[in-house]
Amino acid sequence: MPQGVYDQASRYAARIDPPGFLGWLLGLPADAIAFRGWLDTRAVPFPGDLDRINDTVARLDDPATHGIPWAVAIEWQTRPDPDMFGRLAGYLSGLWLGLRPDDERGSRFQVGAAVVNLTGTGTSSREMRWPVAGLVTHLGVVERNLERESAADLLAGVESGRWSRCMLPWVPLMTGGDRLEAVDHWVQLASVEPDPRRRADLASLAQLFAERVGRKNLWHEKLTRWNVEESALMNEWMAQFEARGEARGEARGLVLGESRGAAEEARKLVLRLGAKRFGPAPEEVEAAIRGVPDRDRLERFAERILDAAGWDDLLSTA
Repeated sequence: MPQGVYDQASRYAARIDPPGFLGWLLGLPADAIAFRGWLDTRAVPFPGDLDRINDTVARLDDPATHGIPWAVAIEWQTRPDPDMFGRLAGYLSGLWLGLRPDDERGSRFQVGAAVVNLTGTGTSSREMRWPVAGLVTHLGVVERNLERESAADLLAGVESGRWSRCMLPWVPLMTGGDRLEAVDHWVQLASVEPDPRRRADLASLAQLFAERVGRKNLWHEKLTRWNVEESALMNEWMAQFEARGEARGEARGLVLGESRGAAEEARKLVLRLGAKRFGPAPEEVEAAIRGVPDRDRLERFAERILDAAGWDDLLSTA
């Protein structure tokens, strides 16, 4: 499975219930955080990755300080990146310089960062001191290493209402996520979700993450029997990523450009996935997509559908 799919799936899961996810990430109760939306950061490149942006930057207000605005960059890593400190330092600088919370003169965001390592243990924070010279450089990053998180504690927190059900997809990655009782408890909690499509997404995401850590069989067997409705969006999305790594036949090869007609197949994929996410494309949007000759850009459209706010936001993808 291509590594990027796990990061993409994490962004999708976080957007199921942003305040619920952010509360868990920062270890804060609901009344200690005010989520104001996801910031548009397309103009701020993320250092180290050409043509890449971090599209998960939360605007938060701190109620304890009468609403001082924060821009918090959130990164998911399939495995820890030893250069993350440097990349985040450069990115936060760009956020501070490039974004403003309002039009008031001198108005600036407070900036911060959080990293979730799906596997392994990261060390993104740094403190550099030269006392006699008076030099101090410090970046404190909220870092969650899922393999060190307790599946049982997370499930108990969801059951008590402390944590949101949006946290359920990551349970297979946690300590104890390989135990049958954890899967049974997961099913019990996910069954309370009233939206069948949301239940299907929770199950599909959990099975995806279970595959990453070699726990696919345990979770797949249980969740396939429980989850009678498939996640159509996840199925389409997973098929796209699988095609990148495994070339499942001629049809999927077309999406990757391995035969003629690749651009047209990519356009169809974007319109099909987009319709499931945003509703049918307006005529002018469909015309714009059909007018894109660059297959690489069409593939970037397809990859960003799960995170874009709508058709207009998607079309702004570079």
